[in-house]
Amino acid sequence: MDGNHGQKHPTASEYVDYGIPFLMATDITDGKVDLKNCKFITKERAEKLDKGFAKNGDVLITHKATIGEVAILNELGSEYAVLTPQVTYYRIIEKSKLNLKYLYAFFNSLEFQKEIKLESTQSTRAYIGITRQHKLNIKFPVDIKEQEKIGKIIFTFDNLITLHQRKEFFGNDS
Repeated sequence: MDGNHGQKHPTASEYVDYGIPFLMATDITDGKVDLKNCKFITKERAEKLDKGFAKNGDVLITHKATIGEVAILNELGSEYAVLTPQVTYYRIIEKSKLNLKYLYAFFNSLEFQKEIKLESTQSTRAYIGITRQHKLNIKFPVDIKEQEKIGKIIFTFDNLITLHQRKEFFGNDS
């Protein structure tokens, strides 16, 4: 599910200093969701929206202008975050059939990234709407234990890369 479009979409004049995170595509980079520097809206404003309520444990993917940035939403200090129409959340309902970290890893795979980028170039601006996202191929092993192993390895590897990049940026003392 993505965020609210048109008149329902909150405007810049409705942003507040703290409240419900209002997540844009620019808030999702390198596998992380920036919950500190994102925009916020009041709970009252959020309650007027119809959709786009992401929760901890949802996999987020950007699908308009910025295509294919992926992160797992966690460390959310509120009940939910609200998404703009440029971000989709994927919520795993049957955790016995699909592993969260595996889904994150698959969305970051070269195969999936090629597919989403190819599909998003079918319009004048890079975009892949919800209807077309439903047609994307999401491949996963049936064995949940295999998914868990793959997801754990990829997730650990991503975290090591992030730590290495931090050391390069800040020096070895960080």
